[in-house]
Amino acid sequence: MTDGLLGFLLLALTGMVPWAGEARAAEEFIEGNYWALIIGIDKYSALAEDKQLQSARKDAEAVAVVLRNRYGFAQERMIELYDEAATRKAVFKAFSNLRRELTGKDSLFVYFAGHGAYEGRIEKHNEIGFWMLADSEEPSIDPSSSIQNTQIRDFFVGYPARHIFLVSDAFFSAKLVGKTSALVRGKDAARMLYKDKSRWVLTSGKSFPEPDLADKSKKGHSVFAWHLVKLLEANTAPYLLGADIVELLAVRVSNEKQGKLPRSAPIIAAGDEGGQFVFQLLPEFRKDDEAEKARLEAEKGAEKAKAAARDKVRLDTEKAKVDAAQKELEELERELKKAEEALKKGK
Repeated sequence: MTDGLLGFLLLALTGMVPWAGEARAAEEFIEGNYWALIIGIDKYSALAEDKQLQSARKDAEAVAVVLRNRYGFAQERMIELYDEAATRKAVFKAFSNLRRELTGKDSLFVYFAGHGAYEGRIEKHNEIGFWMLADSEEPSIDPSSSIQNTQIRDFFVGYPARHIFLVSDAFFSAKLVGKTSALVRGKDAARMLYKDKSRWVLTSGKSFPEPDLADKSKKGHSVFAWHLVKLLEANTAPYLLGADIVELLAVRVSNEKQGKLPRSAPIIAAGDEGGQFVFQLLPEFRKDDEAEKARLEAEKGAEKAKAAARDKVRLDTEKAKVDAAQKELEELERELKKAEEALKKGK
Protein backbone atom coordinates (compact mmCIF):
# COMPACT_ATOMS: atom_id res chain seq x y z
CA MET A 1 0.00 0.00 0.00
CA THR A 2 1.41 3.41 -0.92
CA ASP A 3 2.08 6.07 1.71
CA GLY A 4 -0.47 8.35 0.04
CA LEU A 5 -3.27 5.78 0.19
CA LEU A 6 -2.40 4.83 3.77
CA GLY A 7 -2.52 8.47 4.82
CA PHE A 8 -5.86 8.97 3.09
CA LEU A 9 -7.37 5.97 4.91
CA LEU A 10 -6.09 7.24 8.25
CA LEU A 11 -7.64 10.63 7.60
CA ALA A 12 -10.96 9.00 6.68
CA LEU A 13 -10.97 6.83 9.81
CA THR A 14 -10.28 9.79 12.08
CA GLY A 15 -12.93 11.93 10.40
CA MET A 16 -10.48 14.49 8.96
CA VAL A 17 -11.57 13.87 5.38
CA PRO A 18 -14.55 16.23 4.87
CA TRP A 19 -16.98 13.67 3.46
CA ALA A 20 -16.17 11.17 6.25
CA GLY A 21 -17.16 13.69 8.90
CA GLU A 22 -20.33 14.57 7.02
CA ALA A 23 -21.34 10.90 6.77
CA ARG A 24 -20.88 10.42 10.51
CA ALA A 25 -22.83 13.58 11.28
CA ALA A 26 -25.62 12.50 8.96
CA GLU A 27 -25.92 9.16 10.74
CA GLU A 28 -26.12 10.62 14.26
CA PHE A 29 -29.10 12.97 14.50
CA ILE A 30 -29.98 12.91 18.21
CA GLU A 31 -29.27 16.24 19.86
CA GLY A 32 -29.41 17.42 23.45
CA ASN A 33 -29.88 15.26 26.55
CA TYR A 34 -32.42 12.74 27.74
CA TRP A 35 -34.20 13.56 31.00
CA ALA A 36 -36.61 11.42 33.04
CA LEU A 37 -39.07 11.98 35.87
CA ILE A 38 -40.08 8.63 37.38
CA ILE A 39 -42.81 8.45 40.04
CA GLY A 40 -44.01 5.24 41.71
CA ILE A 41 -46.27 5.21 44.77
CA ASP A 42 -47.51 2.20 46.73
CA LYS A 43 -47.79 3.85 50.15
CA TYR A 44 -50.40 6.56 50.66
CA SER A 45 -50.29 8.16 54.11
CA ALA A 46 -53.88 9.45 54.03
CA LEU A 47 -55.55 6.38 52.51
CA ALA A 48 -56.92 3.26 54.18
CA GLU A 49 -55.00 0.00 54.17
CA ASP A 50 -57.11 -1.49 51.39
CA LYS A 51 -56.21 1.47 49.14
CA GLN A 52 -52.45 0.86 49.36
CA LEU A 53 -50.89 -0.47 46.13
CA GLN A 54 -48.50 -3.35 45.53
CA SER A 55 -46.72 -2.90 42.19
CA ALA A 56 -46.49 0.84 41.44
CA ARG A 57 -43.04 1.41 42.94
CA LYS A 58 -41.64 -1.85 41.57
CA ASP A 59 -42.97 -1.00 38.10
CA ALA A 60 -41.51 2.51 38.14
CA GLU A 61 -38.11 1.28 39.35
CA ALA A 62 -37.99 -1.32 36.57
CA VAL A 63 -38.68 1.38 33.97
CA ALA A 64 -35.90 3.55 35.43
CA VAL A 65 -33.42 0.65 35.29
CA VAL A 66 -34.03 -0.14 31.62
CA LEU A 67 -33.76 3.53 30.66
CA ARG A 68 -30.37 3.79 32.40
CA ASN A 69 -28.92 0.46 31.37
CA ARG A 70 -30.03 0.21 27.73
CA TYR A 71 -30.84 3.74 26.63
CA GLY A 72 -28.11 5.73 28.36
CA PHE A 73 -30.24 8.00 30.53
CA ALA A 74 -27.71 9.61 32.88
CA GLN A 75 -28.39 9.26 36.62
CA GLU A 76 -27.88 13.00 37.17
CA ARG A 77 -30.68 13.74 34.71
CA MET A 78 -33.14 11.26 36.24
CA ILE A 79 -35.49 12.43 38.99
CA GLU A 80 -36.88 9.42 40.86
CA LEU A 81 -39.61 9.85 43.48
CA TYR A 82 -40.92 6.76 45.27
CA ASP A 83 -43.51 6.30 48.03
CA GLU A 84 -43.13 8.90 50.82
CA ALA A 85 -40.67 10.93 48.70
CA ALA A 86 -43.38 11.53 46.07
CA THR A 87 -45.32 14.19 47.97
CA ARG A 88 -47.31 16.89 46.22
CA LYS A 89 -44.64 19.46 47.09
CA ALA A 90 -41.81 17.24 45.80
CA VAL A 91 -43.58 16.48 42.52
CA PHE A 92 -44.42 20.13 41.87
CA LYS A 93 -40.82 21.05 42.68
CA ALA A 94 -39.56 18.44 40.21
CA PHE A 95 -41.81 19.77 37.44
CA SER A 96 -40.74 23.34 38.22
CA ASN A 97 -37.02 22.46 38.23
CA LEU A 98 -37.33 20.78 34.84
CA ARG A 99 -38.55 24.05 33.34
CA ARG A 100 -35.20 25.60 34.29
CA GLU A 101 -33.06 22.62 33.30
CA LEU A 102 -34.48 21.60 29.92
CA THR A 103 -33.20 23.06 26.66
CA GLY A 104 -34.79 23.22 23.24
CA LYS A 105 -32.85 20.13 22.11
CA ASP A 106 -33.67 17.88 25.07
CA SER A 107 -36.10 14.96 25.36
CA LEU A 108 -38.13 14.32 28.53
CA PHE A 109 -39.66 10.98 29.57
CA VAL A 110 -42.21 11.03 32.42
CA TYR A 111 -43.57 7.86 34.07
CA PHE A 112 -46.26 7.77 36.75
CA ALA A 113 -47.54 4.67 38.56
CA GLY A 114 -50.00 5.22 41.38
CA HIS A 115 -53.60 6.12 42.10
CA GLY A 116 -55.49 8.14 39.53
CA ALA A 117 -58.96 9.58 40.03
CA TYR A 118 -61.44 11.93 38.42
CA GLU A 119 -64.45 14.11 39.11
CA GLY A 120 -67.26 14.75 36.65
CA ARG A 121 -68.69 12.62 33.84
CA ILE A 122 -66.35 11.02 31.32
CA GLU A 123 -69.17 10.45 28.83
CA LYS A 124 -69.90 14.19 28.91
CA HIS A 125 -66.20 15.07 28.54
CA ASN A 126 -66.26 17.29 31.62
CA GLU A 127 -64.11 15.11 33.86
CA ILE A 128 -61.22 16.54 35.88
CA GLY A 129 -58.44 13.96 36.16
CA PHE A 130 -56.01 13.70 39.07
CA TRP A 131 -52.80 11.93 39.99
CA MET A 132 -52.86 11.16 43.71
CA LEU A 133 -49.48 11.67 45.37
CA ALA A 134 -48.05 10.11 48.52
CA ASP A 135 -49.69 12.65 50.86
CA SER A 136 -52.89 13.14 48.84
CA GLU A 137 -56.34 12.69 50.30
CA GLU A 138 -59.25 11.40 48.27
CA PRO A 139 -60.17 14.06 45.66
CA SER A 140 -63.72 14.06 47.05
CA ILE A 141 -62.26 15.22 50.39
CA ASP A 142 -59.46 17.54 49.23
CA PRO A 143 -58.85 17.75 45.47
CA SER A 144 -56.11 20.35 46.00
CA SER A 145 -53.91 17.68 47.63
CA SER A 146 -53.55 15.91 44.26
CA ILE A 147 -52.17 17.18 40.95
CA GLN A 148 -54.63 17.73 38.13
CA ASN A 149 -53.88 16.32 34.67
CA THR A 150 -54.38 19.83 33.28
CA GLN A 151 -51.65 21.13 35.60
CA ILE A 152 -49.24 18.57 34.17
CA ARG A 153 -50.22 19.63 30.66
CA ASP A 154 -49.63 23.27 31.59
CA PHE A 155 -46.11 22.46 32.78
CA PHE A 156 -45.40 20.84 29.40
CA VAL A 157 -46.63 23.93 27.55
CA GLY A 158 -43.91 25.97 29.25
CA TYR A 159 -41.09 23.48 28.66
CA PRO A 160 -38.61 24.25 25.87
CA ALA A 161 -37.87 20.52 25.35
CA ARG A 162 -38.18 19.17 21.81
CA HIS A 163 -39.86 15.94 22.90
CA ILE A 164 -41.98 14.90 25.88
CA PHE A 165 -43.33 11.38 26.28
CA LEU A 166 -45.65 10.86 29.26
CA VAL A 167 -46.54 7.32 30.33
CA SER A 168 -49.30 7.04 32.93
CA ASP A 169 -50.21 3.73 34.56
CA ALA A 170 -53.12 5.53 36.21
CA PHE A 171 -56.15 7.51 35.12
CA PHE A 172 -55.42 10.32 32.66
CA SER A 173 -58.23 12.52 31.38
CA ALA A 174 -59.46 11.44 27.95
CA LYS A 175 -60.38 15.01 27.09
CA LEU A 176 -56.65 15.86 27.07
CA VAL A 177 -55.81 13.06 24.63
CA GLY A 178 -55.96 14.21 21.01
CA LYS A 179 -56.12 12.38 17.70
CA THR A 180 -53.35 10.66 15.79
CA SER A 181 -52.49 10.81 12.12
CA ALA A 182 -50.50 8.49 9.88
CA LEU A 183 -46.79 8.73 10.67
CA VAL A 184 -43.87 8.70 8.28
CA ARG A 185 -42.51 5.17 7.93
CA GLY A 186 -39.40 3.75 6.34
CA LYS A 187 -35.65 3.87 6.76
CA ASP A 188 -35.41 7.55 7.72
CA ALA A 189 -38.62 7.76 9.76
CA ALA A 190 -36.89 8.27 13.11
CA ARG A 191 -34.65 11.01 11.73
CA MET A 192 -37.56 12.85 10.11
CA LEU A 193 -39.96 12.56 13.06
CA TYR A 194 -37.26 13.59 15.53
CA LYS A 195 -37.00 17.07 13.99
CA ASP A 196 -40.44 18.33 15.03
CA LYS A 197 -41.70 18.82 18.58
CA SER A 198 -43.83 16.16 20.23
CA ARG A 199 -45.99 16.07 23.37
CA TRP A 200 -47.42 12.56 23.64
CA VAL A 201 -49.19 10.60 26.36
CA LEU A 202 -49.50 6.82 26.68
CA THR A 203 -52.03 5.78 29.31
CA SER A 204 -52.82 2.28 30.54
CA GLY A 205 -56.53 3.06 30.71
CA LYS A 206 -56.72 1.87 34.32
CA SER A 207 -57.20 3.88 37.52
CA PHE A 208 -54.12 2.35 39.14
CA PRO A 209 -51.59 -0.45 38.50
CA GLU A 210 -52.47 -3.92 39.74
CA PRO A 211 -49.95 -6.77 40.01
CA ASP A 212 -50.67 -9.79 37.85
CA LEU A 213 -50.47 -12.32 40.69
CA ALA A 214 -51.88 -15.14 38.55
CA ASP A 215 -48.85 -15.07 36.24
CA LYS A 216 -45.72 -15.72 38.30
CA SER A 217 -43.46 -14.87 35.34
CA LYS A 218 -44.47 -11.21 35.69
CA LYS A 219 -42.93 -11.15 39.19
CA GLY A 220 -45.63 -8.98 40.70
CA HIS A 221 -45.57 -6.28 38.02
CA SER A 222 -48.70 -4.87 36.43
CA VAL A 223 -49.52 -6.20 32.96
CA PHE A 224 -48.95 -2.75 31.45
CA ALA A 225 -45.55 -2.12 33.08
CA TRP A 226 -44.30 -5.66 32.48
CA HIS A 227 -44.95 -5.50 28.74
CA LEU A 228 -43.51 -1.97 28.49
CA VAL A 229 -40.24 -3.02 30.16
CA LYS A 230 -40.03 -6.20 28.09
CA LEU A 231 -40.43 -4.22 24.87
CA LEU A 232 -37.68 -1.79 25.88
CA GLU A 233 -35.41 -4.68 26.87
CA ALA A 234 -36.01 -6.68 23.68
CA ASN A 235 -35.41 -3.82 21.27
CA THR A 236 -32.12 -3.94 19.33
CA ALA A 237 -32.82 -1.17 16.81
CA PRO A 238 -30.66 1.95 17.24
CA TYR A 239 -33.73 4.18 17.30
CA LEU A 240 -37.16 3.29 18.63
CA LEU A 241 -40.16 5.56 18.15
CA GLY A 242 -42.67 6.09 20.91
CA ALA A 243 -45.35 5.19 18.36
CA ASP A 244 -43.70 1.78 17.79
CA ILE A 245 -43.93 1.05 21.51
CA VAL A 246 -47.56 2.11 21.53
CA GLU A 247 -48.49 -0.14 18.61
CA LEU A 248 -46.90 -3.26 20.06
CA LEU A 249 -47.96 -2.56 23.63
CA ALA A 250 -51.60 -2.04 22.71
CA VAL A 251 -51.91 -5.51 21.19
CA ARG A 252 -50.01 -7.32 23.95
CA VAL A 253 -51.71 -5.65 26.90
CA SER A 254 -55.27 -5.77 25.55
CA ASN A 255 -54.92 -9.52 24.93
CA GLU A 256 -54.13 -10.15 28.61
CA LYS A 257 -56.88 -11.22 31.00
CA GLN A 258 -56.14 -8.25 33.29
CA GLY A 259 -55.26 -5.95 30.42
CA LYS A 260 -57.14 -2.98 29.07
CA LEU A 261 -56.54 -1.30 25.73
CA PRO A 262 -53.93 1.45 26.28
CA ARG A 263 -54.51 4.78 24.60
CA SER A 264 -51.87 7.05 23.12
CA ALA A 265 -51.91 10.29 21.18
CA PRO A 266 -50.64 13.87 21.34
CA ILE A 267 -51.68 15.83 24.44
CA ILE A 268 -54.19 18.48 23.42
CA ALA A 269 -52.98 22.11 23.52
CA ALA A 270 -49.51 21.17 24.81
CA GLY A 271 -47.45 22.27 21.81
CA ASP A 272 -47.22 19.06 19.77
CA GLU A 273 -45.99 19.67 16.21
CA GLY A 274 -46.24 16.16 14.77
CA GLY A 275 -42.86 14.79 15.87
CA GLN A 276 -41.99 11.68 17.85
CA PHE A 277 -39.96 10.90 20.98
CA VAL A 278 -37.06 8.71 19.82
CA PHE A 279 -35.40 6.25 22.21
CA GLN A 280 -31.69 5.89 21.39
CA LEU A 281 -30.32 2.45 22.21
CA LEU A 282 -26.76 2.21 23.52
CA PRO A 283 -24.33 0.95 20.81
CA GLU A 284 -23.46 -2.29 22.62
CA PHE A 285 -27.06 -3.51 22.36
CA ARG A 286 -27.66 -2.66 18.70
CA LYS A 287 -28.09 -5.13 15.88
CA ASP A 288 -28.60 -4.64 12.17
CA ASP A 289 -31.15 -1.84 11.82
CA GLU A 290 -32.98 -3.23 8.79
CA ALA A 291 -33.11 -6.71 10.29
CA GLU A 292 -34.55 -5.32 13.52
CA LYS A 293 -37.15 -3.31 11.63
CA ALA A 294 -38.14 -6.45 9.77
CA ARG A 295 -38.36 -8.32 13.08
CA LEU A 296 -40.56 -5.60 14.58
CA GLU A 297 -42.86 -5.60 11.57
CA ALA A 298 -43.08 -9.39 11.67
CA GLU A 299 -43.85 -9.25 15.39
CA LYS A 300 -46.55 -6.65 14.83
CA GLY A 301 -48.04 -8.85 12.12
CA ALA A 302 -47.91 -11.93 14.33
CA GLU A 303 -49.55 -10.11 17.25
CA LYS A 304 -52.30 -8.80 14.97
CA ALA A 305 -52.81 -12.29 13.51
CA LYS A 306 -53.15 -13.75 17.01
CA ALA A 307 -55.65 -11.05 17.93
CA ALA A 308 -57.60 -11.70 14.72
CA ALA A 309 -57.64 -15.44 15.42
CA ARG A 310 -58.92 -14.85 18.95
CA ASP A 311 -61.57 -12.49 17.61
CA LYS A 312 -62.65 -15.12 15.06
CA VAL A 313 -62.98 -17.78 17.76
CA ARG A 314 -65.00 -15.37 19.88
CA LEU A 315 -67.24 -14.41 16.94
CA ASP A 316 -67.70 -18.07 15.93
CA THR A 317 -68.67 -18.89 19.51
CA GLU A 318 -71.15 -16.03 19.61
CA LYS A 319 -72.56 -17.05 16.21
CA ALA A 320 -73.03 -20.62 17.43
CA LYS A 321 -74.93 -19.30 20.46
CA VAL A 322 -77.11 -17.13 18.22
CA ASP A 323 -77.78 -20.06 15.87
CA ALA A 324 -78.71 -22.29 18.81
CA ALA A 325 -81.02 -19.62 20.21
CA GLN A 326 -82.59 -19.18 16.77
CA LYS A 327 -83.26 -22.92 16.50
CA GLU A 328 -84.73 -22.95 19.97
CA LEU A 329 -86.98 -20.03 19.06
CA GLU A 330 -88.12 -21.77 15.88
CA GLU A 331 -88.91 -24.92 17.88
CA LEU A 332 -90.92 -22.89 20.38
CA GLU A 333 -92.83 -21.24 17.53
CA ARG A 334 -93.68 -24.67 16.10
CA GLU A 335 -94.85 -25.90 19.49
CA LEU A 336 -96.91 -22.75 19.93
CA LYS A 337 -98.51 -23.22 16.51
CA LYS A 338 -99.39 -26.84 17.34
CA ALA A 339 -100.91 -25.73 20.63
CA GLU A 340 -103.00 -23.08 18.87
CA GLU A 341 -104.25 -25.61 16.30
CA ALA A 342 -105.11 -28.10 19.03
CA LEU A 343 -106.96 -25.38 20.89
CA LYS A 344 -109.01 -24.52 17.78
CA LYS A 345 -109.95 -28.19 17.23
CA GLY A 346 -110.98 -28.48 20.84
CA LYS A 347 -113.43 -25.65 20.39
